[in-house]
Amino acid sequence: MKLGGAGIPTVLVATGELRLLADQTAADLGLAGLRCVSEEHPIGGVPGAAIVYRAAAGVDGVLGLLTAMAG
Repeated sequence: MKLGGAGIPTVLVATGELRLLADQTAADLGLAGLRCVSEEHPIGGVPGAAIVYRAAAGVDGVLGLLTAMAG
């Protein structure tokens, strides 16, 4: 969140269960517009191959938000 506050294009990746907390924390820090991509919860205890699949599925969302920030 410090990067976003410094004007560096930033996208936070959070699991769905933690998205509300991420949004609230960003707002508390004056970053209410912080861009965030939600991924499936949980991460812990999930096989590595499933995490790789989830990460790959989220790449387009992250890139889309970063590209929009650059324009």
